[in-house]
Amino acid sequence: MTPDVVPLGASENPEVADARMDIELWRDREPSPRLAVVAHGRNGAAHAPHMQKLIDAYRARDYIVLSPDCCASAWNDSAGKEADFLLENHLRDVRRTVDWALANASAVGWDGTRLALCGHSMGAYAVARLAATAYVDRVAHLLLVSPFTSGRRQIEAREKYHPDGIANLRHDVPRALEEWPCHDIFTVIDRLTLPVAVFAGGKDIVAPPENVLEFVERLPLSPLYRLLPEASHCLEGGDYQIELIDAIDRLDAAVRSRLFPS
Repeated sequence: MTPDVVPLGASENPEVADARMDIELWRDREPSPRLAVVAHGRNGAAHAPHMQKLIDAYRARDYIVLSPDCCASAWNDSAGKEADFLLENHLRDVRRTVDWALANASAVGWDGTRLALCGHSMGAYAVARLAATAYVDRVAHLLLVSPFTSGRRQIEAREKYHPDGIANLRHDVPRALEEWPCHDIFTVIDRLTLPVAVFAGGKDIVAPPENVLEFVERLPLSPLYRLLPEASHCLEGGDYQIELIDAIDRLDAAVRSRLFPS
């Protein structure tokens, strides 16, 4: 099965609100009460192999899935290139996707009730930030893989684990050292009182396990936490469908127990 492609915006300038981007829409013919927005990270693509693992896990549980090709990536056809990347614009593009889903619920076969947000890396930061701000009390659950937590932590990881990491960052993403430290999930983490699942890669040197564990330990409610020992940043080392589907099942069960307490 291939997704439908939904175009948004018209501008080739990735800085503006009307920047051109695509959303991949995965749906079966039958309507569903459940929809997930699955967001890639910096320099990513909706159809990247590790993103497909997340999409497939949600589709296995009959979710309609929307996966944006966010702007400023070398790996998709939306407006902008890698050097144009700003985390604020990445957040904007994920929000545009959620807003499109809410505005077009009936057209895609969603009844508008159960909204899940899922993200990888900076996409995980984006969906967590939106769940804590723009969509407080609207999101049913969060599934976060290798989450970016703060600009400061990200830059520290580059300094610690990557030879020439800071010099390469200056070259690849010229505004990163100035803009990324403005972003910090810990400033709003106390608002994340919904069911959350978090995956970390044991070999991840981009969002290293110690950074992910700090996030897990500071959440106001204990999340489902899974460390994948063989995975690096992009879910390498395994298929992980069993683990991902189990996490979705547990999150859905947690949502049901909140809606219908015993």
